Amino acid sequence: MQIISTLIIPITMFGVMFSMGLTLDKGDFKRVAVYPKASVIALVIQLLIMPLVGIALALAFGLSPMLAAGLVAVAACPGGTLSNVMVHLAKADTALSITLTAVASFVTLVTLPLWINYSLSLTGTSATNIDMPILRTAAQLGVFTVLPVSLGMIAVAYKPVLSKWEPKITQVSTAAMLISFVVLVMSDADKNLDGAASVVVPSILLLLSAIVIGYGLPRAFGVAKDRSATICIEITLKNILLAIFIATNSLKSLEASYTAVAMTGLMLPCAFLVVLAYRRSARLAASI
Repeated sequence: MQIISTLIIPITMFGVMFSMGLTLDKGDFKRVAVYPKASVIALVIQLLIMPLVGIALALAFGLSPMLAAGLVAVAACPGGTLSNVMVHLAKADTALSITLTAVASFVTLVTLPLWINYSLSLTGTSATNIDMPILRTAAQLGVFTVLPVSLGMIAVAYKPVLSKWEPKITQVSTAAMLISFVVLVMSDADKNLDGAASVVVPSILLLLSAIVIGYGLPRAFGVAKDRSATICIEITLKNILLAIFIATNSLKSLEASYTAVAMTGLMLPCAFLVVLAYRRSARLAASI
């Protein structure tokens, strides 16, 4: 099973992030200047507030160091390409969603290792204290996130026709990674599924917090409804594949992936509810 966590999952992660790069260009990063208030609020929620919520939930439920690290990893992860699709379905601000995904994916190279290490320092006892090498983890994330995204952007800039391959690369890489992960989980199904069940309640509370904070805070600061809905979906739909990669490679712990397992079945229904609520609200506003 070691070949799955050390070879197959990293390779498929590289493929997923390369395909994301095929959908981006420099303009997606420059767009932060177009939406300064919405972008700053979204990034503060994504990179600061949600990891703190994850840590608070981990402490409140007395999670083990690895379960806590897995919960915080999910909370601190950026959105993925799925969030861009859901924002498009909601008829919210797709351009803002793409910008947030792009910027957060680069910034988490630094923030993710820091948050995970902090959670480990808070939840570990003197006998079980665990440290995750921050620089090594950042370098590892760089190789499997920033590098492939950058290569994808460079490739599509020189050969735009490559963008047509993005859906296939995404589908194949995502399917291969998820299948590999399922095989890994099922290698000790009883233990792993019981472990995933133990973080269902914290995961639900994390998602509810993401929805309330992701929409409520931008609205409180005067951000338009469509952009607030965009931020909400972006905060709710995390890049779960990145959380799985961190658990199996950086932390080398299947236990740390239990939250990712639980969130896989919870995130999409919650995001759909947000989409439906926003579209209904938009229709009602248009009919007045």
